[in-house]
Amino acid sequence: MPQYEDLKSLDSLIAGIGGADVGAQSFGPYGLLLEHLQAARRDFLGSSLDEYRLSLRQAKGSVGCITDKSARNTMKAALESLLATADRISSLDRARSLA
Repeated sequence: MPQYEDLKSLDSLIAGIGGADVGAQSFGPYGLLLEHLQAARRDFLGSSLDEYRLSLRQAKGSVGCITDKSARNTMKAALESLLATADRISSLDRARSLA
């Protein structure tokens, strides 16, 4: 169940920057990143795959707010993994629609 694993990964990323309360807003240094991760979670659960991928890309673009280089690289790698999974799903969906 890769989708379940992706959701767990998103939840872990959100909790890791202090946003475990889904829907909570943070005005701290991770506010924008938290907003993008929460949007990705919402999009994953109910919106289009394109919106989910956009939220993940926006989150990846916001990792610069993480000052610890190791934590920043870990977050970036996790987001790249989630994006790769979403891209594979998108490619499969596209191939099915053309078949």
